[in-house]
Amino acid sequence: MKLRNSLFALLAGSLFFVSCSSDDDNTPVASGAYANGTFVLNEGNSNPSSGTVSFIGNNGALEQDIYTAVNPDAPAIGTYLQSMFFSDDYAFIISGQANKITVVDRYTFEFVASIDTDFTNPRYGAVINGKAYVTNTNDYGLADDFLTVINLEDFSTTTVDLNNYAERVLAENGKLYIANGYYGSGTSVTVFNPANNTVDTVIELGDSPNSFDEQDGALYVMGDSKISRINLSNNTVSGTIELTEALAGAKNLTIQDGNIYFTVDTAVYSFSVNSNTLPIEAAFSYESNSAWGAMYGFNVYAGRIYIADGGDFSSDSEVYVYGSNGTLINTYDVGVGPNSFYFNN
Repeated sequence: MKLRNSLFALLAGSLFFVSCSSDDDNTPVASGAYANGTFVLNEGNSNPSSGTVSFIGNNGALEQDIYTAVNPDAPAIGTYLQSMFFSDDYAFIISGQANKITVVDRYTFEFVASIDTDFTNPRYGAVINGKAYVTNTNDYGLADDFLTVINLEDFSTTTVDLNNYAERVLAENGKLYIANGYYGSGTSVTVFNPANNTVDTVIELGDSPNSFDEQDGALYVMGDSKISRINLSNNTVSGTIELTEALAGAKNLTIQDGNIYFTVDTAVYSFSVNSNTLPIEAAFSYESNSAWGAMYGFNVYAGRIYIADGGDFSSDSEVYVYGSNGTLINTYDVGVGPNSFYFNN
């Protein structure tokens, strides 16, 4: 269950933010059964075959467990699927428990390779300059996380110590921005230089980041108590917006079409990226009966809002697609524990 998320949920009755990762960069014109639509990552549970990928085509049609359907004889992708990321024709599927990445063709979903070296609880990945960089949780209680560096020519791996917490990673302006925080531990963003595999600087925020996104040369970081704006030209905090008591627990910050979206419990909020005033009322909310999986996955793309509910993490659960005005467009039954959306267009 987003392994780190699930462990924390079981221990403390609270969920960390899902992967709201959307990566539609490096998308050349291509054809294939999965060239136009949305991948839904279903993390699964301890059942070895429960981690799957669903696909919602732009025509609204749903396909379940497309990896197995396309690759019946290929190695399993593992359980507790954490996240995906793209590079050119490849999609990389991270299995946190199996400590490996499965590489497929992003347009046909045909198996390409398995990468299973130099991982310890891999989390999120980003690509820059012909290499993929994957964050790893080395020890859940210590700030000793590291990066796995993957050479995309031969899928060989090396590691780089960060001596910090490492969760989400985003490539921008020739650098990697790494969120150093989870569950209140870690209070910064690392700027990592892939040209020499060293840390340029660590930007202190004063609270623990749980999600971030970039817009027009600024990185917007959702923390425990505020949203911080980092100027990427000089890597300094250029402004903050304090969260009100009513917005405690905000997560899933993502930016689309000039608006910042985030969630609190089962409610969705949005406001202009140019505003310094947070919304008072939610745009809309949805009903969830899940003990641990309410708003387990969230993303926004092309005027539509995608919500995944974790359900009971033992059976197939639901995805809801809303219009930007909060009108429910469609509901899909996907796999076990859907946690994130990736747009392949």
